[in-house]
Parts: sequence; structure tokens; C-alpha cells
Amino acid sequence: MPNTFEYATWLAMESLDLLESKRAVSQYFNTDYSKEFKLKFPVGDAISVPYPQRFTIRNGLTYNPQAINRIHASISFNDPFGIDFDWDSAEQALKAPRGRAKVSKEILEPAMSYLAQEIDSRCAQYAYQNAASVAGSLATDPADFDSATGAAAQKMFELGCPEGEKAFLLSPALNRTLKKTAVAWMNPVSDVSKMFRKGIVGQADDFDFYRSMSLYRHTAGTWAGAVTVTSTMTTDGNTSLAVTCTNGDTFKKGDKISIANVLPVNPMTRRTFGSSAKTFTITADATGASSAATLAISPAIYGPNSQYQNVNALPQASAALTLWPGTSSPNGKAGTVTLALHRNAFALVGVELEEPKDSSVELVSQKRDPDSGISVRFIRQWDNTLSRFTNRFDACIGLGSFYNDACAVAVAGA
Repeated sequence: MPNTFEYATWLAMESLDLLESKRAVSQYFNTDYSKEFKLKFPVGDAISVPYPQRFTIRNGLTYNPQAINRIHASISFNDPFGIDFDWDSAEQALKAPRGRAKVSKEILEPAMSYLAQEIDSRCAQYAYQNAASVAGSLATDPADFDSATGAAAQKMFELGCPEGEKAFLLSPALNRTLKKTAVAWMNPVSDVSKMFRKGIVGQADDFDFYRSMSLYRHTAGTWAGAVTVTSTMTTDGNTSLAVTCTNGDTFKKGDKISIANVLPVNPMTRRTFGSSAKTFTITADATGASSAATLAISPAIYGPNSQYQNVNALPQASAALTLWPGTSSPNGKAGTVTLALHRNAFALVGVELEEPKDSSVELVSQKRDPDSGISVRFIRQWDNTLSRFTNRFDACIGLGSFYNDACAVAVAGA
């Protein structure tokens, strides 16, 4: 009799290979920390990933120690996903000549295409909702490279984003507009393997270009009048902002805002540049009630003298907020959000799921990609009620924010 575990191992390994070859958006998420989490995680678990420590400079010779104050990104694993199907002829297909090739082409490849798309869609949604920097205008596509990649690259550089490993993920419509304005800018990418991934490949403004249908449209919130800071912020590390507003004002997850007189600073020089206010992203829906609302925002606000300073001053009482800076009359406007990403903007951590030991489980195997950490679990089980075998592929990923202001820009468009 053939070794059934061998077939289960092949199914998991082949599926993982196919899945990895089809990822696009998610390949520009940081997966370095996946290697550190090798335990099998149950649903609902969370992990904390530390940011690099930052320091302030001492003046003079007097010893003045500063605290080692590590801040962390939280990554939760709450929603595994997968594909299920009945496959009564599995053993025959696997044992028949060229059975593996047929199974791979007719069953595994379509299944993994959908799993890869689900991963990319989740990453694209997370990225647009959590990217804190913004360029462009909702409901209007950028007209040329300068207003698209040029604006995004400028913001990234000013905020200290590293060079290289950047992607510009754009809609087919925006791709068409930009391509005809400067076709000569596009050059082949040195990494030939990227040629096999979804989308077009080219380079401009230090970005790899990908045309993607994974991008999301966003509809902005609506403000009936002025929205202002309720009281002066006095402590660092805040991820919530109390505002005074009109009853019924809506603040949407993924909306971008700025606060008057709160300017960004370069993380190394800690000096401001230009006069544009720092932008933040709203991370949870909120509605104004009793002329007030509390907004969940990212990144956290750190003022002068903080090791993690990112603004020149903490928000002051009565400072005015601006919705979708760069967009005229943004209330209720909608558009597709293009993504400019460096891999240090967001984290993608793949974990392995528990492997059942039930006697009704005929085949079980799980394989994990050593680079991305993404795992695919395959289980074949006998269903006594329906008198058939059930087959399932499962995956589980966690997403989190690293430098979502310096290393990610939401480029608003039509």
C-alpha cells in the first residue's frame, strides 16, 4: 500500500509553492518576524513585535542616561480562511500515471489562486486603511508621474523611509494614464522572478510598478462643520484624539486627517520640513454625538523630547482638523486608493494551525514557506453522516503596522 502521508505532504507542498508564486501586494509586507514564531497558534492569539529603539542626543559631557523604551506593534490572528471541497476520487487521481500533474493543474492551482487573492486583498485593505501619509485627491486620478510617484516618493524620503524595496500598486485606469505620459521611464526589474507575479512590472521613482485589482475604493466621511481638537494633548504615545464636532458627523476607517500646526519631523534630524501638517489615518469608524467624538488614529503622536518624536508639537485645544488633505470638498467623495509601499510599512506574519489527531482524519499535512512564513494546512477527513471524504486547505495570517507614516502613502484617485 502507498504511504498516504507522502501524498498529503505533496499536496501541502505543491499548494504552498503555487500560492507563493501568485502573491503581489502581500510580497511588499515585512515577513521577517514570521521566522520567530514557530509555535502553532490557536485562533485569537496575538503577538507583539518590537520597533527598533530610538535615542535622543545629549549636549555636553554630563552623563544623562535615557530609558530603553521599546514600543511594539500588535499583530492578531483572529480570522483563518481556506477552501473546502469534496474529492471522492483523490486516491485514484494520485495513484494514476501523471495524476499529480493533473491534480495540480485542475484542483490545486485554481484553489491557490483564490487563496493568494484573499491574502492580497486582505493586505491591500489593511494597507490603505492604515497608511498614514496621503497624496493625490479623492475622485480624481493623478495626471502624471510627478503627482503620483513623485509626491509619494517625496513624502517617504522626508519621513525617513529607506531606499529600495518599494512598490507602487495602481489601478488599471491609473496605469493607463501614467503609461502614456512617460512610457520611456519603465525599465525591466532586475529580479526576474517578479516577472511571474500578477501585474505589470517596471520601475520609476525607485518603485516597482504593479497593476492590481486588489485595491480598494474608499468613501470619505462627512463633516457638517468645523471639527476641532477638544483639549490640549499633554502626553506622548496617544492613539486617540477627542474632537468637538457636529452631531451625526461620520469618521470612516481609512479616512486621512491632519491637525493644524502639528507638523511632521524627520525621524533622524527631528526637524520640520515645509509647512504641510502631518497626516494620520483613522483606524475605526466613529460618529459624532453630543457634539463630540473620539477618534482612533495612527501613528501614535510623540512630541518634542520624546525618543520617538514624529511631530513638532502636540495638538492644542481648538486646533482645526482637515479631512483628506489635498482633496477639495472631500465629504462623501469616493475613489480608488493606490498604494505606495516599502516593506517596512506593515508586517505580515504567517503561523501554523493546529493539526488534528482525530481518528477520522485520513490525511493531514502542513507546510510553511521559510521566507514569508505563510503556511498551508491540508486535511482530508471521513464524513460518516454524508458518507464521503471532505478536503480542506487552511491558512492563517496576522497583519500589523510598523512605520505606516514613513513607509506607506495612500495615493487618492478616482
